Amino acid sequence: MGIELHKKGQGTLSRSTAYTIGAALIVFGALRLFATINRPGQNVLVDALPVVGAVTVYKVIALVVGAAGLLALHWILNKPRTVDLLIETETEMRKVSWPTLPEVWNATLVVCLVTAVLAITMSVFDLALRKLFQLVF
Repeated sequence: MGIELHKKGQGTLSRSTAYTIGAALIVFGALRLFATINRPGQNVLVDALPVVGAVTVYKVIALVVGAAGLLALHWILNKPRTVDLLIETETEMRKVSWPTLPEVWNATLVVCLVTAVLAITMSVFDLALRKLFQLVF
C-alpha cells in the first residue's frame, strides 16, 4: 500500500476530520515528548541552525516519533476497513435529523433545571442525615 488514498474522493469530510484530529494529537504528543526529555545544552548535534536552532538528540527523537506517528496514522486511516467505516459514518451522519436551535436551548434548560433540583434535594438529604447522625451518635 502506497501513499495514495484508498477510495479517493469518498467520505472526504469524515476522513479529513479524522486526519486533522489524529495529526494534531500526534504533533502535540511529540511536542510534549520533547518537552519531557529535553536537556538544554546537552547532546547537541548541530549548533544554531537558522530557524530550528540547535539540533539535539532530543529534537531528533521527538521528530522521528512524530513522523512515525503520522505515517502510522496514514496507514491506519487508509486501511480498507477503516475507510469503509468512515465513508459509512459520513453517509449516516448526512441522514440524521438535527435539532433546531430552540429545541437544543429548551433541552439544555431542562437539563440545567433538573440538575439544580437534584443538587438541592441531595444537599437537603445530606444535611438532614448529618443532623440525625449527630443526634444519635
